[in-house]
Amino acid sequence: MENIVPSLEERLDKAEKALERSERMAVASRYASAIMHEVNNPLEAITNLIYLTKLERHDPQQVLDNMTVVEEQLKSLGKVTSKALTFHREQSEAKDHDLVEIAETALKLHSDRLSRHGISVTRRYRGPAMAFVFGSEILQVVSNLLLNAAEVLERGQGRICVSVKSCPNSMHMTITDNGPGIPDRFATRLFEPYLTSKVSGTGLGLWLSSRIIEKHRDTLRFRTSRREGKTGTTFRISLPLATKA
Repeated sequence: MENIVPSLEERLDKAEKALERSERMAVASRYASAIMHEVNNPLEAITNLIYLTKLERHDPQQVLDNMTVVEEQLKSLGKVTSKALTFHREQSEAKDHDLVEIAETALKLHSDRLSRHGISVTRRYRGPAMAFVFGSEILQVVSNLLLNAAEVLERGQGRICVSVKSCPNSMHMTITDNGPGIPDRFATRLFEPYLTSKVSGTGLGLWLSSRIIEKHRDTLRFRTSRREGKTGTTFRISLPLATKA
């Protein structure tokens, strides 16, 4: 009689896929929250402008000025939603993507949180910087690294630097913060599942990020320092070059 009891390997594979689904759901929730913040700002501006326009309806020039600003806010709204949706529609296969555009989309999606924490952002790249990737998955990795950095940075004194550069055999994206650095007890096991120092964290974000980069047959590495006056952490994402010259 055929053995219908799943093997240990099958059970482990099933558990691993469940972990990935769990973290992807958590990521989707963070995306939804970030997009809501970005969408809310122009919507609030539009609501206020409509109210002012009603009050100033007898002043044609003021009405025109208000509608011009409304148009600009609607364009801003469209850019936020279209970029986010574009990356997620292209999940099924790897394509040539501009890493600068992915970095800018991630920064835009999380600009509200970065601003509320008083974090300054430095950009070190010139577009385009093309890589052959699953766009939505790399956006997910970059977003996770940005949010992780934001959570450990001191309010009003935090700094993040995002860099993209082309190397002979791959594209490199780095995300550097001036946070407290990663303790040794975490650094040696950083990409293991369920490893977290956060009270409400799942401990799956970096694990899933490393899996995504492995899927691209490349590497996610980090260096960290806890030396006084030189604290901080840098993550470097290496990715395959674009297929087109």
